[in-house]
Amino acid sequence: MSNRTQLHDLTVYILEHASPIRTRQLRLLQAVAGMQVVGAGTDAEADLPALEALRPDVVLVGLRTGQSLRQVRLLTAKLPGSTLIVLSNSGSALMRAACLRAGGSYCFDKTLEVDKLRTALLEISGAAQRSSEP
Repeated sequence: MSNRTQLHDLTVYILEHASPIRTRQLRLLQAVAGMQVVGAGTDAEADLPALEALRPDVVLVGLRTGQSLRQVRLLTAKLPGSTLIVLSNSGSALMRAACLRAGGSYCFDKTLEVDKLRTALLEISGAAQRSSEP
């Protein structure tokens, strides 16, 4: 019998209104060892009951115009233990600063910075696994 602690996969919930982008994100996460997608939806407020029940380690939030930063603030308040990764159509310094001020842990351009997103997910997964080792 092994004394080794069972490691769990990092749980991820995707919030993205555009179906093609959500599908691409799902494919990306399936290719990353140690990641388990536990849910996907299109709106933070509508998905809040599921998010609160699941308490995912990571929430990928696709920004939309209008209430997007308000939704990031909502998720930060309701899921303090989750890492919020905001995915935007703009990689500008102003957008990044606004996302981080709203409570995002990271902010990436959703089309141009897929490699940076993957690297961040691998770092988060590695850190979580190291912290759960005896």
